[in-house]
Amino acid sequence: MVNSNLPQMAMIYTNAPSELAEFLPEGLDTHCYSSAKKLKKALRSNTPDKLFFHINDAQSESDSIEIVHYVRTSLASHSSTLVICVSDAVSTTPSEIMNKADVDDVIRLNKEDATFVQRKIARIIKRIIISKKHLMEKDAQVNMLTSVNRFSHQRQNIQALIASYAEALLQFCGGHSGLVVTPAKVTCVPTSQPSISPSELEAVDDDTKRYIINLALQCKAPVVNLSPELAPMRALIDILPNPVASYFVFPLIVYNNNLTSIICFISEEALDSVSTTQLNVMRDASLQLKIILERRFAESRMATHYQRLKETLAELKVTQDHLIHAEKMASVGHMAAGIAHEINNPLAFVISNFDPLDHYVETLISMVDLHEQLIQSINEIEQPVSQKLTQSIQSFKQTSDIDFVTEDIKALVHDSKEGLLRVRDIISDLGSYSRKESLENQLLNLSEVTKETVRMLKYELSDDVEVQLAIDSDIRITSHKGFIQQIIANLVKNAIQAHATSEKQTQHRVIKVSVEEKSEFVLINVSDNAGGIAEKSRKHVFDPFFTTKDVGEGTGMGLSVCFNLAKKMQGTLALAPVDESSELDTTFTLKLPKQVGGNDPLTGILDFSFQCCTVHLLHRRI
Repeated sequence: MVNSNLPQMAMIYTNAPSELAEFLPEGLDTHCYSSAKKLKKALRSNTPDKLFFHINDAQSESDSIEIVHYVRTSLASHSSTLVICVSDAVSTTPSEIMNKADVDDVIRLNKEDATFVQRKIARIIKRIIISKKHLMEKDAQVNMLTSVNRFSHQRQNIQALIASYAEALLQFCGGHSGLVVTPAKVTCVPTSQPSISPSELEAVDDDTKRYIINLALQCKAPVVNLSPELAPMRALIDILPNPVASYFVFPLIVYNNNLTSIICFISEEALDSVSTTQLNVMRDASLQLKIILERRFAESRMATHYQRLKETLAELKVTQDHLIHAEKMASVGHMAAGIAHEINNPLAFVISNFDPLDHYVETLISMVDLHEQLIQSINEIEQPVSQKLTQSIQSFKQTSDIDFVTEDIKALVHDSKEGLLRVRDIISDLGSYSRKESLENQLLNLSEVTKETVRMLKYELSDDVEVQLAIDSDIRITSHKGFIQQIIANLVKNAIQAHATSEKQTQHRVIKVSVEEKSEFVLINVSDNAGGIAEKSRKHVFDPFFTTKDVGEGTGMGLSVCFNLAKKMQGTLALAPVDESSELDTTFTLKLPKQVGGNDPLTGILDFSFQCCTVHLLHRRI
């Protein structure tokens, strides 16, 4: 159904056009060249399907053979039909020329039988036209089937694929104009030939468009209407660039629903080329396209359902985790409240004793001062007795180191009071878990806070474990001091316990605490060389209640609590990957912003628990 009105143009090489003209059929468009160079130049830009050579002397014979060789070899054109016409004046026979040049035919120009020669040339031209037509039909068929196949392999927009297929279908059926019809609108098929413009189609009245939509969408299979009723669509027919003898409707059916229909308008000349074979090809293409589209829509729905199911399962998993988490933390909250109540009573009693204790110490120091004055008085009254008494007192002072006692007793009282106040703060923080108090931030010297925390744990270290500090001086951040101390203390205690239970043989046991300052955040690293954590357990170290210790030796809450405390300070707590080049086996990194953005409410699930007052019982070591 490809248009048969093919251009009948031929290039001719001749130095005697008038002599050749009487042998050429009427209606043949010719372009004659007498120069071989000019013909070669023309052939470089356009290789025709018909090329004639007129040989009437030795020079024309040599040039013709040269041009034939140029076309076949240099231009690599084997689809062009090359014909050599030999004048009666030339003695070279057609068979000799065929041996010299790769041509399709050689014709002897016999003036006495010019009509026969003319018919023979006409038959050659007709054969070329038919061959060209068949080739164009095959190309159009391949292009159409390729566009069908794109629906299966390309995941681009379905409207773009339909537009591409409509253009290929219009070329295959020989139509001059086409429409893509959906239940909502009518659009033009893009073509290289003049067709309906979008503005012209927009001007067509609504009744005509509605008729076209109903006509197109009621089809369930490809239809060629050989005697169509054109009156209801006259408003459209009048603006088409060519007359309409028939139209072809190609529906795209998906699950028995007409998704889109393509209408191709065919002229009288193209209608003459309609064949049953070509209609069968389009019906087969329609069936193939139906299968592809239904499979594609099924895959799309399946992918959508799978994604929804995946999201639902993820939501269920998160909900389940939250419920389990909330249930566990409810128990932790009740336990924490009970512990706080039990500890607060003796703690209040102990703290209340420090006021009289301070008074008693002052009294003792005053007694020592009065004693000194008494000794001085005795020295002034009875020299022998006072001298002996003075020696006894001096000896006692040296033996009991009373100067150190009086100096250190204040420090002991101060340190004891600070320790108890710290316990009170922990209990207060523990109570804030159930009371949902807000997080109070303050400006801290992080270097001093870290050193102070590590110093508090020095009595728990064994003699063979060395704590190394690598801390930048005077690092200041705004954050929660108690949370930072609790995390550092927990990590250091974990490292101490790791060394105590490690089977690794090493002469130098190390716990390294480092603090680094970056542009917008700080890093606190706690590392040890106690053998590391098993690979299968590394991803669970922050899970609540995860522990591999024996029952009663650990709760598995330590790192989980620290992880949530880091989040409350808008930071992170992470287990660093294993570094084979480092002597350290395990490194935990606390990353904190220098400036916490506002007060973060102490609300949520498992953000703070009774571990704050029992950090030494909770550990991370596997």
